[in-house]
Amino acid sequence: MKKVFAKKYATAYDYLYQDKDYEKECDFLEALFEKHSKKVHTILDLGCGTGRHAIILAKRGYKVTGVDRSAEMLNIARRRVRRSSLKVDLYKCSIQEIYLNKTFDAVISMFAVMSYQTNNDDLASACKIAKKHLKPEGIFIFDAWNGLTVLTDPPIQKVKEVNNGDERIIRITKPEIDILSHTVDTTFRVLTIKDGKLISETEETHKMRFFFPQEIKYFLEVAGFSKVSFCPFLQPERPLTEKDWNMTVIAK
Repeated sequence: MKKVFAKKYATAYDYLYQDKDYEKECDFLEALFEKHSKKVHTILDLGCGTGRHAIILAKRGYKVTGVDRSAEMLNIARRRVRRSSLKVDLYKCSIQEIYLNKTFDAVISMFAVMSYQTNNDDLASACKIAKKHLKPEGIFIFDAWNGLTVLTDPPIQKVKEVNNGDERIIRITKPEIDILSHTVDTTFRVLTIKDGKLISETEETHKMRFFFPQEIKYFLEVAGFSKVSFCPFLQPERPLTEKDWNMTVIAK
């Protein structure tokens, strides 16, 4: 499979998600910290992308370290950190390669990063890495695609259009589900148009895995976590159901 989050897609990424409410998502994280953990001061962000969550959390007083495998996404994150004058440590590596020789009060992995762990070895390794980098009473929080919903309400082709000044960015999303492997090959075709002319085009296929609650619970328990709970994304007080496409997993 070709590289994902390469330069052209990474450049368009924040424009495509300009309507994403990162502040609200950080409110959600803080609600989970308060509900499930002792006071959180230090955070490891696995798959930090362009640094949106990390910077908001740093502004709120947390000491944040971010890790991502995409050099292009990290370059954007580093520029954002410099503009903010905040301190956020950023490292380029895959989740399976991380060894920071320190532990954190919380490990987070937002926006379905764990769904990119498409085989069992990578998933098991990611869970173990999170556990290794947590303090004894630390908390691991991530969101992922809920298999219960993916099978009953499968993903469909979508078109999204956003503006970037005098440019139009159009993303065409085509999913192809593989039920037996619990994966979806999602092809993103991104077009940038200016003055009625196509000035940039790129295409990436992202293989993503959907998970079932008991499956996730098993991998986390094998990694050493003893308490695992679930809720719908952005709804910390409601139990997860088969109608919730995005599930949040809380492990201690």
